[in-house]
Amino acid sequence: MKKLLLMTVSCLFFARLSAEEVTFINSNNARYTKDAVHCSGNVIIVYHNRIISADEISYDKKNELIEAKGNVIAKDEKLNAYFMDSLSVSKNFTSGNAKNIKIIMPDKSRLAAEECILKDGKFVLKNAIFTPCYECTDCEELTWQIKSPCVTFDPEEYTEYENAEFELFGSPIIYMPYLCHVSPKIKRKSGLLVSEFSTSSKAGFSLCPKYLYSIGGSQELLLKPIVTSKIGGVGWIYYGLRFPNGEFNIDASMTGTKSVSDVAGSDAFEEKAIKKIKDSGYRGHVFSKIRYEINDVWRCSSDINLASDRYYLKRFPFFQSVDRVLESNVKLEGFDGGNYTSLKTAMFQSEYSQNVPRIFPALERNYSNELLDGTFHWDFMFMNLDFNNNRSAQKMISEASWDKKILLPHGNIFNIKGAALFRGLNVSERQKTDYDSSFCAIPLLHCSWQWPLVISSDWASTIVTPIAGTIISTNKKYEDVFEDPVCEANNLNLFDENRSISSYNVDSGKRIYYGLKLAGYNGGENLYRFMIGRSTELAFPQKRLESSGIKHKHSNIITALDVFLSDELTFVSNGSYSTQAKKWLTLEGGLHFSNKKVDFEILAFKGKQCLFDPFASNASSLTEDQKIQKYKGVMLDVAWHATSSTTLKGGIVIGNEFRNAVNLHEKPLNRCKLVKHNIGLQWRNECTEIQITIEKRNYGGGDLKPETVFTFVIRLKNLGI
Repeated sequence: MKKLLLMTVSCLFFARLSAEEVTFINSNNARYTKDAVHCSGNVIIVYHNRIISADEISYDKKNELIEAKGNVIAKDEKLNAYFMDSLSVSKNFTSGNAKNIKIIMPDKSRLAAEECILKDGKFVLKNAIFTPCYECTDCEELTWQIKSPCVTFDPEEYTEYENAEFELFGSPIIYMPYLCHVSPKIKRKSGLLVSEFSTSSKAGFSLCPKYLYSIGGSQELLLKPIVTSKIGGVGWIYYGLRFPNGEFNIDASMTGTKSVSDVAGSDAFEEKAIKKIKDSGYRGHVFSKIRYEINDVWRCSSDINLASDRYYLKRFPFFQSVDRVLESNVKLEGFDGGNYTSLKTAMFQSEYSQNVPRIFPALERNYSNELLDGTFHWDFMFMNLDFNNNRSAQKMISEASWDKKILLPHGNIFNIKGAALFRGLNVSERQKTDYDSSFCAIPLLHCSWQWPLVISSDWASTIVTPIAGTIISTNKKYEDVFEDPVCEANNLNLFDENRSISSYNVDSGKRIYYGLKLAGYNGGENLYRFMIGRSTELAFPQKRLESSGIKHKHSNIITALDVFLSDELTFVSNGSYSTQAKKWLTLEGGLHFSNKKVDFEILAFKGKQCLFDPFASNASSLTEDQKIQKYKGVMLDVAWHATSSTTLKGGIVIGNEFRNAVNLHEKPLNRCKLVKHNIGLQWRNECTEIQITIEKRNYGGGDLKPETVFTFVIRLKNLGI
């Protein structure tokens, strides 16, 4: 009762400061005078959105001064925590002083100083030390710290140092007359970011400094030029803007042709391409994106992805990985429940082929609804295709389908699907090729059955699932560029009604497929997964190559096996076996191992990549060797976690040379060689990350030649150095 009375009286006194600013007071004892109050024993005050606790807190109304002594702890609205021996501060917290202050920020970074003076809401710290290494406290020494005779800490914006010394593992290594970095709660502010360093045999030493301009709360401009010692520099910028219901950003660069090298060998096509680059006088790229939400149903977007040439983005250290096909498009999309509508125009840049169409425009509509205890789908697509050499084509596909899943007695599952597909193709040029004008209506009936059976024993349970199905439809007489008749059958689409590489097509003809899936379990743990299957044509198959795996009446046998040898080790494999050639046409197998000390992966592979040019005259007369590319090799990646903070990584890829489609007239190289290898060291804890990587890249094509790249990256928490 006495404590409650003391709390009530204290609240009434402190409430004179501001009835809205004081929200809570706790105290064991209180003493009052005319112009002051003194509280002691477990004192807690919530005032001005701040929390202050101490052994003793007093308020001098005449001088508008709050004083706290003994185990003083304060917390502000930015979630910074302050630990002090004593505190004397004005009631609005704009001025004051503190002794032996320690500041812990929301990200656990820390500042400590012998003395602190509070001026205009900023903390001026004398003989201060800063470190983000919170977890290193129990160690003999911190990973790194900054010492300065004068530090200004502004919780709203920045931390500023004068005559600072940067220490690494207790040893001073850098002296800085001035240093500034943003406070942890600041999301974005103008200033230098982490620079990137690398060196390679072709580019020499490369430096990419970065400076960020924060333009208000919704815009930013990033300058990130690349400077090299051998192949010149690159002007590189990024601009981003967010606005109501949308966003816009652009990433662009430009340089001269100093980086262009001569073509190795005597490839006339590549020499012509490199000469064209040199004659233009520049190289560069533009990546841009626009998104705008019109309403809850409609949105529009634009993606621009252009490069001056297909070798440019690999010449300079722009991105870790780059898509080999760059797409630029403008799109209008509508989402209405499970239905979708889009209107799109697009153009492409490809590393593989120059014969890539531009789409002006493409209209797509997907509709679905429940009907007769099943699902009705209607998909419509129309596109106009513009090719090189004044070729153009118009393509239309309309497909209506209905499917239903039926659960039969004893766990049998039966699926039925009926569809009618209408496809029209109009080609501007008439010649004797596989790509010609046509129109066809293709009915389709797809029925499938599977029966999951559980076989249990004392040590394991196995789910055995036999699968069978039939597809009945008419054969198509013509092909088009969105359907590759030599594509490989694989375990992803063996049991589907469409084995085409494009969802816009239907795999016509009459065939049945059959197979088996096995899955083993021991309690809740996986033991293995296995599948095997093949298909059989019921009518004369369409024209396909041997390497496709579906040329003959009976397709290749497709298998996949995953064996979980332990919680740490897994064996994975898949393959395509030809009963005609009596050999594996495609085969992949490897091991995955992972525990707290080692991550290990090895994958061996061999196979054939099928290529098809629908514009080639008398395409059927081409031989198998001219249409396919064989590949084989092995890949190995290892990561050894020497300690909780140190990781040693290494990787190697060995394989044969895989040529681009433009070089099909040359005989493929089957000799395996070292394609890529790398080794790297990563050391990281909560406040520091250091990466050292050496990589040998055996590029192919154009002016790209093998080179060795050394990369060094250091990242310090909270600092842009």
